[in-house]
Amino acid sequence: MRLQQFVIGYLCLYILAAGTACETMPAPPSVITPTAPPTTLRIGLTDSAAELMALTAEPFEAAYPQTAVQFTTANNRTLLADLETGQFDAVLVHHIPATTGMWFNPVALGGLVIIVHSDNPVSRLDSAEIQAIFNGRITNWSSVGGFDRLVEVVGREQGAGSRALFGERIMLEQRISITAQVVSNNTQMIEIVAGNPAAIGYSMMGAVGPDVKALAVDGTAATPETTAEQSYPLTTPLYFVSPAEPTGDLRAFLAWLQSEAGQMVIGEKYGRVR
Repeated sequence: MRLQQFVIGYLCLYILAAGTACETMPAPPSVITPTAPPTTLRIGLTDSAAELMALTAEPFEAAYPQTAVQFTTANNRTLLADLETGQFDAVLVHHIPATTGMWFNPVALGGLVIIVHSDNPVSRLDSAEIQAIFNGRITNWSSVGGFDRLVEVVGREQGAGSRALFGERIMLEQRISITAQVVSNNTQMIEIVAGNPAAIGYSMMGAVGPDVKALAVDGTAATPETTAEQSYPLTTPLYFVSPAEPTGDLRAFLAWLQSEAGQMVIGEKYGRVR
């Protein structure tokens, strides 16, 4: 009899415990649809076109929220070398060596500009005068309608795209004066010219701010309009360069840069290619 009561009690406790366990068992997790991880594009940007970063990054990422663009600035030679070793997916540069085997396509039209201090009374020079100033044949601003003060020439380092363009478009076979001050990046170029009323240097149109003045060359000033129509004599494209024709997210970025939306924001500082 006692054994029977024990068995019945044991069974009751077992059933009670099982019921409690069932009541507290967690619900199965809901089904989650996986999403593709965001893509980061590694884009090199010539330091004389750094403004393009501020113009394009936010509107592109708003249109393509799953793709981020990571810009890195450097000079032309460094960017192309790093592209070859796979450190970038693409680079944006103004100058491409004739021997390059890379794929490239223009996304904007910029212009090589000659810059002086904002207080310099000279507002225009012709190409021959610019060459004569930079190779040391013209040494005083009074020779070109300026104040009676010695010209102080500022140039860029080897490997800078603006230096290569300046040599090809202005200096030709002439050498820059050995007294020229050489700076290592575009920021230094702007700062030195902005701080010295006698200085003259060169940069790219998109990098020129209110601290310096870009001179008209051969009678035409560099503007988004004159570079778009290529009436400015030192107009030069900004190229999108990649190891091969881009695909996937990289192609989408290039397509956006060349689209109406992309060209609209680029056109704030550069000539449009479309």
